[in-house]
Amino acid sequence: MKYRWLELIRAAALVCFVFSTQGAAQGTMQNDRADGPFARIAILRPHDGDTIDFEAGYIRHLEFHRQAKDTWTWYGWTIWAGERQRWFVYATFGHSASSLDRPVPPADDERDNISNVTPHAEFVGNALYEYLPALSRGTGVPTPAARLELVTVDVNIGAETKFDAALAAVQSRLQGETLWYRMIAGGAAPRYVRLRPRPNLSAVLDETSAQAVPESLSSLIAKATIEILNLRPTMSYGLSPVRQ
Repeated sequence: MKYRWLELIRAAALVCFVFSTQGAAQGTMQNDRADGPFARIAILRPHDGDTIDFEAGYIRHLEFHRQAKDTWTWYGWTIWAGERQRWFVYATFGHSASSLDRPVPPADDERDNISNVTPHAEFVGNALYEYLPALSRGTGVPTPAARLELVTVDVNIGAETKFDAALAAVQSRLQGETLWYRMIAGGAAPRYVRLRPRPNLSAVLDETSAQAVPESLSSLIAKATIEILNLRPTMSYGLSPVRQ
């Protein structure tokens, strides 16, 4: 009888260990998804005259993500004002490096893209960015809002340190949610993007006095573009309700 009790105690301890290990691993995965500084921002250019079929195909592709139980959140925007008018921007935020290693099955994702998206659009950009909290106001995950001001800044090579210092100096004067990211890979470097989610166009225009970068930094910048994007809730995945 004594040995039987010892065996029961050992079995119970083993079960507790297994469940606690699984729980710790799941908690780590959840923290990885929610608390990382990395973002992926990509761009699709719909073929001329094919916008309706592109949007329908992209929505079908999001259904693939749902069926694959994708745990990432995907934003979808259409460029409303800018040289890339009607192009489509999709992005995911708040990742750790390890969570980026756990997408939906890549081969299945590519197969579904070929079926539903690529017949109607061209992939023209895909970059990884790191959120810069010291230069920003908000978190590394944008608030879902009807409008988004997207500023892209190409900084002269070797000027990154001065650029960062100047933005940090004016961080306390930022008005509203203002998020800066530095590109890690995926295009000409050094490149930064600034996101400002706003509930409507008037809120964007009311803040045009808030310069993308201080005028004194013009000598450090090779190129800067400003675009206004419209959030597409039906072409997004996992978003909370849009802020009005």
